[in-house]
Amino acid sequence: MDLLPVIMIGIQGLVGLVLLVLLIYLIIRRVRIKQSEDFEDRDN
Repeated sequence: MDLLPVIMIGIQGLVGLVLLVLLIYLIIRRVRIKQSEDFEDRDN
């Protein structure tokens, strides 16, 4: 088995995993910010 395709699939999997974790982090961060803001803090 060639090593290059395995390395490329591994890199793609790693990048996909990092993007998934980043997306989950940003969603959780947005929910926390939304819960802590009140009507006076909103921007128009």
